[in-house]
This record gives sequence, C-alpha cells and structure tokens, in this order.
Amino acid sequence: MKVTPLIASQFTSDGGAMFGLVPKTIWSRLITPDDDNRIRQDAHVLLVELDDGRKGLVDTGCGSAEKFSEKEVALHGLGPGWPLLERFISLGIDPASLAFVVFSHLHWDHAGGAATGEPGALTPVFPQADHFVHALEWESAVSGDPLLYKSYPADVVEPLKQLGPRLHAISADRKEILPGITLVRSGGHTRGHAVIVLEDDAGIEVVHPESMFLFPPRRIVFAGDVCPMRHNLRMVFQTAYDTFPLETRRWKQAWLPEMASDGTLILFDHDPDLFGATIKPHNRREFVIDKTLHTDLSAHQARSLDELEKKGRFSEYKDQEFITG
Repeated sequence: MKVTPLIASQFTSDGGAMFGLVPKTIWSRLITPDDDNRIRQDAHVLLVELDDGRKGLVDTGCGSAEKFSEKEVALHGLGPGWPLLERFISLGIDPASLAFVVFSHLHWDHAGGAATGEPGALTPVFPQADHFVHALEWESAVSGDPLLYKSYPADVVEPLKQLGPRLHAISADRKEILPGITLVRSGGHTRGHAVIVLEDDAGIEVVHPESMFLFPPRRIVFAGDVCPMRHNLRMVFQTAYDTFPLETRRWKQAWLPEMASDGTLILFDHDPDLFGATIKPHNRREFVIDKTLHTDLSAHQARSLDELEKKGRFSEYKDQEFITG
C-alpha cells in the first residue's frame, strides 16, 4: 500500500471553536489567532494506492472555492482555487479514474470536495468510485433534522445521493471495506464519525520528503475530527463542534496509549503545519508528538532556522542537517 497525504483545501476556523472548553489564554499559546480570533486550517486528505493498483481518497476537503458564495468565502477564509484538483493535475491523475472514496464524516470541509458545479446543479467529482461512509453518519446527513441542517448542507448531501449503488453505508462499528482499509466508528464529533485505519504487514509506503521511519509504518490512523490537530491530543482539547464530547474523550483514552506504544502514525486532518506524527506519553501533557510529517518541510526548516538565529544559536546548526521531530 502507498499513501500520499495532500492538502485538499485551506481555510480558517474560529480558534475557540477548535478548542471547546479550553480558555483562549491557554490555546493561543499553541496556535496564534488573527484579529478576528480565527486560526489557519488545512483540509488534509489521503491519496491511497492499493497493491492491486486501485487508487482512492480518504476524505475530499471543501471543494472548489468558486462553488461558494462571496459571503461564504469571506466567512471561512477560503483560499483561491481548488488545491486538491490542482494537485491531481500535477500528479497526472484523472479524478474519474479513482476507484474509491472513504469519508470520516460528511461535514462540508470533509465531503464538499466530492461535488462540483454550480449551486443547485452539483454533480459527483468521482462518478466511478465506490464511496464509503458509516450508516449512522449517512442517516444523520439525510435526516432533515433542523438541528443538523448547518452540519449537512444540501450541496454536500444531494450529489452523494446521485451515486446510487456506488454509495455504501457501513452499519458495522468496525469493518474492513477494502484490502487493508478499515472503517471504525468513533462517534464523538458526530454520531457516525469514523476513523480510517490503514494496515499492511509489509509496511506502508508514505510518499513525503521527510524520512521519518527507519522502517515503514505498518499502521496509519486517519483520526478525522476526534483529533484534528496535534494541539488536540490532550483529553479535553477537543472541538466545540463535537456532538458527543465524552465519546471523543473515550476514543482518545482508548486509542492514544495504543498508538503511542506501537508507533502508529496518526494523521491529522486540519493541522496547518503537520500532516501527522507518531506520539509518545508525557507526564504533564498526556501525549506529545515525536516524529513528524510537515505540510511544508522547506518552510518549516526556514522558520526553525530563523528562530534559532534570533536566539543567537544559529551558528550551532548552520553546518548541520536540520532534523525535525
């Protein structure tokens, strides 16, 4: 199996909403908000290639900025264009050739990239792909519940209905849906939110310029919004958008110790600086990152070296390879 993490979209979110009960005086030490209290966010997806050559995606991002109204673009701080499609073009991938799409959940910033076109006339971007989502998530998305209408807008849900038999609603709490790809319901963020577990006993090839593993990982967990950034690793550092917050904490309580012990690579879906990391226990902060996959390695190194120079320590490092993580 081969996995390539990609930036599908870039936008901003209210900083307080991404940390829930945690006061701004604490979370703002981790990530700096702008004058409107917004923080930078990525929508990360995974391009997965199975051993039999089939390619697919885990999540799809927001979609083209052009399909949103001017008000929505301003509200969400959406960057121009469609980063995912632009990356596909650079890789020589035809979206129509994808064989599968797996969703962690169906919020606009995770499933919006599955549709294209004008509002009211949207069509699936990946018409030949089998789309997988947990049945409880699909049930919530199509329920018409007025309490959820902002969570599952029609321009996300309606194009998915067009897929017909290519949309698979998985009822089991844990099911291998494709070779080495397992959908595991976590709950928490939404009733049907799922984490995506990728496993390969021979090791998973992670396509990224940072060489972080002596041996390729055998397991990768795409955590979705139960742990959207490295800053959300701590038990109560969870989003205010979580519909079932205690379930998010129970997921962390059960999964984070296991991932720390076996070297699982956890991939974050919204961290503006990291695609993912391995983690390790910390006696005060519960869990912290260990080895890392940065979204922009060159920019990270430049910032890090600049910070060292400001501290008067640059001469210690300028002749050495700068190692992150």
